[in-house]
Amino acid sequence: MAIFICSECGHTEETPEEYIGKKARCLSCQTMGTVQAKPPAPPRQSPQPVVKESSAAPPPQDFVKEETPVPQAPASASRSNSLTFVLIGLVAAILVIQLLSIRLNMPASVQWEYKIVSPKDSVIIEELDDLGEQGWEVVTARRASGYNDSYSYEMILKRAK
Repeated sequence: MAIFICSECGHTEETPEEYIGKKARCLSCQTMGTVQAKPPAPPRQSPQPVVKESSAAPPPQDFVKEETPVPQAPASASRSNSLTFVLIGLVAAILVIQLLSIRLNMPASVQWEYKIVSPKDSVIIEELDDLGEQGWEVVTARRASGYNDSYSYEMILKRAK
């Protein structure tokens, strides 16, 4: 195989060997150049296994010491276990206290009764005062127009049963 390497843009293109030494146009930038013989690929070398040669003699037996295991103190293990149980107990107690405080601070479920009223503009203050004394509170209100240029309010009221 032969190869064309453009001197202008660096584009490469493989060509048949019969075009070696002939002029060709780059397919990328249209510059004229010469087809060259493709350099042979370097032979692949397979990696050689590394053999470790050891000429040293094994150490004498009196040099090798056998390590004796260090016994664990059972008192520290039981102390860490008891500390773990104490911590778990404290966390559980804190959670119980929090849950009780949340439950005790929750208001009891309230049942409501609702009422819709439409007082006239001229008596709205007096009527709202009377309803407030009876325990009613306004949920929503809007001004509504009526007949003959009269206006009133439409209100939804609620109070605990």
